[in-house]
Amino acid sequence: MHHLTHDDLQSSKKSALYTEFAPTILVYLCEMVSNKQDAEDLLLEVFLAAFQSDLLLALPARQQLAWLRRVARNKAVDRYRHISRLALTPLDHTHETADEELTPQQLVERREAYERLSHVIEQLPPIQQELLRLRYGHDLRLTQIAERFGKPEGTVRKLLSRTLHHMRQLYERNERGE
Repeated sequence: MHHLTHDDLQSSKKSALYTEFAPTILVYLCEMVSNKQDAEDLLLEVFLAAFQSDLLLALPARQQLAWLRRVARNKAVDRYRHISRLALTPLDHTHETADEELTPQQLVERREAYERLSHVIEQLPPIQQELLRLRYGHDLRLTQIAERFGKPEGTVRKLLSRTLHHMRQLYERNERGE
């Protein structure tokens, strides 16, 4: 009779974890990000984190799913924060940081993208514009912003999430010419 080694058993458990939860987590990520490729990239990041966790495999299935969903949410939020930081560079400073390797056409396209994004931000209500400015322009933490707004941190976090979602919708509508 063949006995499984500890590594074989762990590998088998990881494979079962992926098989059981990957479709659910992928659907969850697709709801959070704008395209399926980004969702698939995030899915990979989620399961890389899962496979590095020693405790996850010991949890019951329900807690495993909750853990995976939390990691997926955090990965998606991190992705948006990273994208937003890149996208919220003031238009006046874009020429200073432009990559000298870019062609003139690429530079024009980048400038147009910044202008479209700036136009989308201008369409947001003033409080959302201020929230974006404080969070990404001044790199303040949500707790600091909550203090300035006189609101609970959870409220500010939810407002930021809604603001980014609303921005994405406006940007996509503008891209489609609506």
